[in-house]
Amino acid sequence: MGLRHLFVDDSEIERTEGLRRVVHQPEKHPDNPIIRPEAPWEGVASVYGTAMYDPLLGRFRLYYLNSPRDRTTGLMHRGIERSPHTTLAAYAESDDGVHWHKPPLGQFDYDGSSANNLLDIGRHNCEGISVLLDERDPDPARRYKAFYWDHGSGGWRFLEDGRPFCEEGLEGGPDGACVAFSPDGLRWTMHEGNPVIRAYCDTNQCVVRDPRLERYVAFSRFGFGRKVARSESADFTTWSTPELVMECDEADGPQTQFYGIAVEIYEGIYLGMVWIYREGTDGCIDTQLASSRDGIRWERVGDRQTFLPLGAPGTWEDGMVRATERIVRRGDRLFIYYGGVQGPHTGPKFPKVERTHRPAVGLATLRRDGFVSLDAGEAEGYLLTKAFVLPPGALHLNADADGGSVAAALCDEGGRPLAGFEASQPVTGDHLDAAVAWPGGRPPTGRTVRLRLTARRARLYSYWFE
Repeated sequence: MGLRHLFVDDSEIERTEGLRRVVHQPEKHPDNPIIRPEAPWEGVASVYGTAMYDPLLGRFRLYYLNSPRDRTTGLMHRGIERSPHTTLAAYAESDDGVHWHKPPLGQFDYDGSSANNLLDIGRHNCEGISVLLDERDPDPARRYKAFYWDHGSGGWRFLEDGRPFCEEGLEGGPDGACVAFSPDGLRWTMHEGNPVIRAYCDTNQCVVRDPRLERYVAFSRFGFGRKVARSESADFTTWSTPELVMECDEADGPQTQFYGIAVEIYEGIYLGMVWIYREGTDGCIDTQLASSRDGIRWERVGDRQTFLPLGAPGTWEDGMVRATERIVRRGDRLFIYYGGVQGPHTGPKFPKVERTHRPAVGLATLRRDGFVSLDAGEAEGYLLTKAFVLPPGALHLNADADGGSVAAALCDEGGRPLAGFEASQPVTGDHLDAAVAWPGGRPPTGRTVRLRLTARRARLYSYWFE
């Protein structure tokens, strides 16, 4: 099957008329939060981590962070005392993505017992763990790859411009972005050359493999403050100097910042779920969408409409809602996991925040390709794509035309309909996969064409050839 074409941006669209781009918010699960902090080492359950469906294991897996409850000193591991307010990497798994089990792993000694779900990864603090299943790696011991920030109790100071800087030789240094490898996603071997990037990454880390570049690509702060920076690697151990790729602007409002980002390559598009921190106003964090065709040049999606909103006042998620990587597809639904926090982020406007709920993990689901639609109302609207070489296979649509209709035309490079392909049989009803038929039969594969989609009382989510 060919890649699906989504409408998150205009990269493949020549023009539209009478259509409105709408961001669709996922449906939050009624059993939320699906993972709660319960044990002594779970003061919080935070999604500075990774959710995935593992086809090798046949189940969902979640790598997330804990911070011990009522403990700031005295926690020892590998002969090193963990920093105050340490973060600990934890693991859970599930058969259905809703009901989760925290297996005792026997790896991390917490107060004299290793009967817990904590992972032995990181030397000081493992923060923002990104896990990638890389089935292409011929070495079974490196099939699972982890990218995380490891930081000690000292070594960092801040320059006059606000950028963090790590000094050599101080307690806790050298700190930075680190990598580890595993044959099963549970038993990790840390890279001897850590850290692989000397940078301050106090947020979630995110790593993907770009098949077009044949490289791994990581996103984090990387010393740029609350902004998004990018680094890439051919072997997962030698990484390029990070470069800034996205930051907030005046349209985001006073003192608004990117607190973090969760990135997925979805149908060939870099899709970023951006944590928007409004430090200058309500101090809250919710999630918006951004997209990129190369991971370097980014656009905000849907005029910065909120993708994952805060919960109702007084709930466990009324102050922060932060999506985690990755976007998990199961059948025709997308599973998106997120961390919820009650109350705003502490800061200049909110120096102290009282919380009656501890941070936990929630689930939201969305129809496949359902991030954004181009909507037509009572008046007919249309889109015309840019020219492309027509691939083999039939045209398929993901569209909701319940009460309306969608029709397709194949056009030449000048936008004039081809004979026999002026108008397809109309698609009506709500379909995740509707095959399109023309009076002219099968389309002329290999010819340079444009696709015109005309809609009335309908939502267009994606199209593809199969």
